[in-house]
Amino acid sequence: MYLKIFGYGFLLFIATMATIFLMSILTGTEDASQPPFDLWWLDLVAGIILACASFLFARRLKASTTRQALMYGIIWAVEIAAILLIICLGNGTTSIFFGQWSVYFIFVGVAIGPIFNKPAQKPS
Repeated sequence: MYLKIFGYGFLLFIATMATIFLMSILTGTEDASQPPFDLWWLDLVAGIILACASFLFARRLKASTTRQALMYGIIWAVEIAAILLIICLGNGTTSIFFGQWSVYFIFVGVAIGPIFNKPAQKPS
């Protein structure tokens, strides 16, 4: 079961990077020569998209309680943050992680997405 949870977390990391990449292309902010500015609404939209993705993954795991679904979301958010931090530290680009407050919308979205999953009803 833990392998599935961490596997879905890794898929969410890939979805996070793909979402951010596509949104940067659509808005034209992928050019590093431009002065950096904070487009907080991009991270908010990415957080909403990833909340939906984590909701769908939580449905596949069939959480029996809301608490269990929340634990899936927290595990996934911590996993994504850890992978991103390892990559940022290795590249010396920690400004991506610590420089923009709005990037935390993504982690919050991933963490709370599974809460909206209706727990499986126990048979009476």
